[in-house]
Amino acid sequence: MAPFIAFLVALSSVRTRRSSANLAMFGAVTTLLATLLVGWGLAKRSTPFLATYSYINLPVAFSGPPNFQGFAVDIVLRVDHVTVVALMVVELCIIGALAWHQVMGRAEPGAARFNALISVLLFGSTGVLVSWDLAELLTFWGLAATATYLLLAHRWAMDEAAVRARVALALPFVTDLSLLCGVAWLYARYGLNNLTTLVPVLHTNPGWTVRSLVVASILLFVGVAGRMALWPLQSWVTRTSVTAPPAASAVVQAVWSVLAIVVLYRLMPIVAASNTQTLQGLVYACGVAAIAAPLLSLVGNEPRRIVALLGSGATAIGAAVVIHGFQVQNATFAIAGVACVFAVAPARAAGVFAVSAIAAAMRTDDLAEMGDAWTRMRVSALAVLAAVVVVGLGALGALTFGVSSRSKLGLALGEAVLLIAAGGARVFLAVALGPLRRRRAFEPDRVREAPSPSLAWPFWLSLGGGLLFVGSLIHGWLDFLDGNKHPTPSAGSYVLWFVVALVGFGLPVLAYVRDKDGALLVSAWAGTWLRRLSYATSGNFQRFIAAPVTEIALRLGERWIPTGDGEVGGALDTTGRLIVSGARLPVLPLVVLAAVILTLVVGLVAPGVFR
Repeated sequence: MAPFIAFLVALSSVRTRRSSANLAMFGAVTTLLATLLVGWGLAKRSTPFLATYSYINLPVAFSGPPNFQGFAVDIVLRVDHVTVVALMVVELCIIGALAWHQVMGRAEPGAARFNALISVLLFGSTGVLVSWDLAELLTFWGLAATATYLLLAHRWAMDEAAVRARVALALPFVTDLSLLCGVAWLYARYGLNNLTTLVPVLHTNPGWTVRSLVVASILLFVGVAGRMALWPLQSWVTRTSVTAPPAASAVVQAVWSVLAIVVLYRLMPIVAASNTQTLQGLVYACGVAAIAAPLLSLVGNEPRRIVALLGSGATAIGAAVVIHGFQVQNATFAIAGVACVFAVAPARAAGVFAVSAIAAAMRTDDLAEMGDAWTRMRVSALAVLAAVVVVGLGALGALTFGVSSRSKLGLALGEAVLLIAAGGARVFLAVALGPLRRRRAFEPDRVREAPSPSLAWPFWLSLGGGLLFVGSLIHGWLDFLDGNKHPTPSAGSYVLWFVVALVGFGLPVLAYVRDKDGALLVSAWAGTWLRRLSYATSGNFQRFIAAPVTEIALRLGERWIPTGDGEVGGALDTTGRLIVSGARLPVLPLVVLAAVILTLVVGLVAPGVFR
């Protein structure tokens, strides 16, 4: 409640920059102290704290299955060890963001609004983590999503920021709608929202089918994956990484990765109850996302975009390990993926802070124009190094405990670790080494280190992530998180995955020592080519698919609305003219549209969906 009270006070009375920042910090610190108190009470307990309050309970029928005789929404608060650690990670990231923004965000407009939104995000995040009722979870999820969009669109007076913020509204809204549809689908089939009572009846409720569980599983996964910013759903994070305030971008990336992985871990019993094909498909999707995101980080020279992609790849590894743990019917392995995301989240925020400080001092967001930070901004360069090391190594514990190195999944995720390490190393090498050349209206001798009050926070966040990473390598930490006993991996497993990460760190060193400018030129050329390809694809989709469909819909809406019996023939005549005119449309868009429709029809009637 402390963040919500801080928001109400800020909304009603606080207007100045310092007072709003102090109030938001007070709410975050109070929440952290409350979390530590709850964690102390749970330290030696094997059972979670559970409290249930009846919120809505309306009778709607007097016959039929008992689950559908009433409409009930309960407030179910459940706190276990995973919840406590997740809350601590979220609160640490938010405290660091508030402290860093208070120094580095002095020029940002609307300080009171920004700090109030941070308090709303913390309140919504806390509600998501402690909710055990799906309707309750959706409420807090939507509250946190609203605060997220407003934070990313904070610079709404700037044209570029406003345009890019549309993606932060549209894309997550679609995935959040998928999560809502998944919860609604489950309620329509089972009449329950409480996970405690829902999971045991997944296969015993009258009328249950594999189809219903498959549909619900896919909808729930898409909703969670959108907030994880897994490829190809990461653009709402990468496109706003430059135009949004750095503190907002950092806290959004860190907080949502933690929230999404915890929700995925809790919903996995529902997904695991569907069928093996669904689990296998979701593992493949996460494996592809884990490789694609860091692979895209090697293309282009925008450092904040690269950090966001590296974090997305590490989160995808954690999600793959979580799903794989339930796929092999050994949920004890799944907690390793959650521990991986816990370790990476603070380091993601630290990387955004350090890179943003360097970009602001050098007045560029292009790695090709950066350099010599090791001499001019050594503390910030060290912060970048610490952050990329933790992000690059953060997934090793998950791979050691949850994946066999001889499996295809282990090969794919090992490749993802190598790419993440390579992407992080190239950011550090580009900003820290090489000459910082003069540009128009820019003098390298004027570059100074960031203000001293902001320098420590990236290190504190990296240290927190490093401690969580060390814990993810110890089976006792995993035993504490989920209350199960985990076997100790062999020393060879640790060595193997560490070697993979070290090779990833070493490859950019060879390339940049040999020819830094050439390597950056190649990545810039590849980024330009990829951008042109994406623009061409978007333009063709708009020209050949979206525009014709929209035109047909507009004509139908305007002309094919019979107002009486005498106009029915005219409506049919209009339809005939549309069909004849449609024959004059280009062949390619019609073929693409037919292929899309056919794919959707085949997918919907495939086994496991409708039969």
